[in-house]
Amino acid sequence: MARSVRPTVTERLDAAAELLDGTVTDAGGLWSRATVWILRIALEQAVDGLWARISPPLARCSMRAQLLALETCAGPELAGRVAGLWAVLSRSGHHLDSEPAPTVGELRDWYDETARLAEELDRIGTAGVPAVFSRPRPPRSNRSAAARRRRR
Repeated sequence: MARSVRPTVTERLDAAAELLDGTVTDAGGLWSRATVWILRIALEQAVDGLWARISPPLARCSMRAQLLALETCAGPELAGRVAGLWAVLSRSGHHLDSEPAPTVGELRDWYDETARLAEELDRIGTAGVPAVFSRPRPPRSNRSAAARRRRR
């Protein structure tokens, strides 16, 4: 059986660039929304990459929870930029008849910001990360919560 390979952040950004440059000709009228979704996935994957390095369990949380935790290890400025871009991409990726599709200028700006943020997130190492993200979890007890309360 063939194993699926997850594209890297760089490969996703390359795919978005191809859509923006017009080298993908069979996307029809969907190319702008497809670009938005690829950028959002690349941004989420960059955040996942950070958690894989410093706190793997956080990668299983919702993206909103991950963005809240991001401030603690990436600082408020970077975390705010990531959360803001993620919100814009999330909103823009949904087709609404009342809103026009994103413009090429907006898409290029979002592409550039996604690439910058992915690079900044990739540079965050484990040094200086709060201990709460790196300490091992205590082993789970086989006893139920009720049994633990009765022992106290």
